[in-house]
Amino acid sequence: MVARSEPIRKNVLVMMAGNTITTSANSLWIMFMPFFFKDIGLDIIVIGFIFTFVALSRALTTLIGGRAADRFGRKPIILVGRIIYATGPMVILWSLHFVDQSPHLAGLIAVLGYIWMFAGSGVSRPASSMLLVESSPEKQRGLSFMIATRVLPSIPPAILILVGTSFYLGGLFWLALVFGVLGLSSVVILLAAGLKETLAAPESVQTEILPRGGRGSWFLLLILMAFALDGMSGSGLSWYVPIFVGDMELYGLMIAMSTLVIAIASLGAGALVDRFGTRTAIVSGWTLLAMTVAIFPFAHQSLEILFLYSIWAGLDMVDISVPPLIIAERYPKERRASVLGLFSTTTSLAGIVGPSMVSFALLLGSGVPFFLKAVMNLTGVALFYLATRRLTPRD
Repeated sequence: MVARSEPIRKNVLVMMAGNTITTSANSLWIMFMPFFFKDIGLDIIVIGFIFTFVALSRALTTLIGGRAADRFGRKPIILVGRIIYATGPMVILWSLHFVDQSPHLAGLIAVLGYIWMFAGSGVSRPASSMLLVESSPEKQRGLSFMIATRVLPSIPPAILILVGTSFYLGGLFWLALVFGVLGLSSVVILLAAGLKETLAAPESVQTEILPRGGRGSWFLLLILMAFALDGMSGSGLSWYVPIFVGDMELYGLMIAMSTLVIAIASLGAGALVDRFGTRTAIVSGWTLLAMTVAIFPFAHQSLEILFLYSIWAGLDMVDISVPPLIIAERYPKERRASVLGLFSTTTSLAGIVGPSMVSFALLLGSGVPFFLKAVMNLTGVALFYLATRRLTPRD
């Protein structure tokens, strides 16, 4: 590997293209996996456990991938993760051969392929984020990150999900998987040919993710707590919102609109972070998000629900680029991916608790989960402000 001191802007374009192809390919099939599991006879409770194991596999491999990215470089770990990710739909496609003969065997193979796929996602995630940040001009890191990960990748699914729906309803799920395999495989080739390494030679790698003692540990702890609260409450509400709304047609319209809102809001979120900094972005974004979520259960008209949910989806984009940016600002390059891996693993594991937390909150009333998220986001604001105002790992 060769050390690079200047931003490698080509990396941003390559990652943007790769992410857009990935979301396009996945839009044709990945949204329908719960229906597939159900149609081959898996119990609804079993399906719930499947998605829990998927979340766990991605969370745990993110920690491994982050550590490896600081040891071996960003590009090789991105490619390893992407290769694993691309083989997932291959395994699921293979499982279709057993659906008629042995649905349970088909289900087992498909589940293993699905979990394997998201393990690959976890491996490549910290390396991908850090390569993007390190390849962008310092004053445009937030905007570059959001364009490459959210803005353009969010646009094709608005149409391709409908194509995937027609495939699934028409008995052509296998064809959707074929397109998925081709798309994800082409991304591996694109990244292998187009990416440039951003990490210096591995001799500079330190053995510890964080120095023992000191303020750096407190900084990361407070940041972790802040984002864990947001992730926990967000993951909990993700399953409850469609039930609370009750109207499937309205909910489908909400999701369709939110896809376009995310694409537009991501631009604003990236620019906000670059212009005013991570602290201002989080404090203002999460405060407005808390207010929006607290008002949401009082909306009854369809237009009110659509309006508030669109604002909610847009404000949710404010914090997307913050973790890799704030870690890049405060940690040396040879420890960044490891810290981001630890961060992502911790917040992902916390998110698994969210659905159960919301279930208990429902015992107190149908609107309580929304109020709980508002309180948790405001608590996160206080924790983030304290961490970024008082503590830095370099102190």
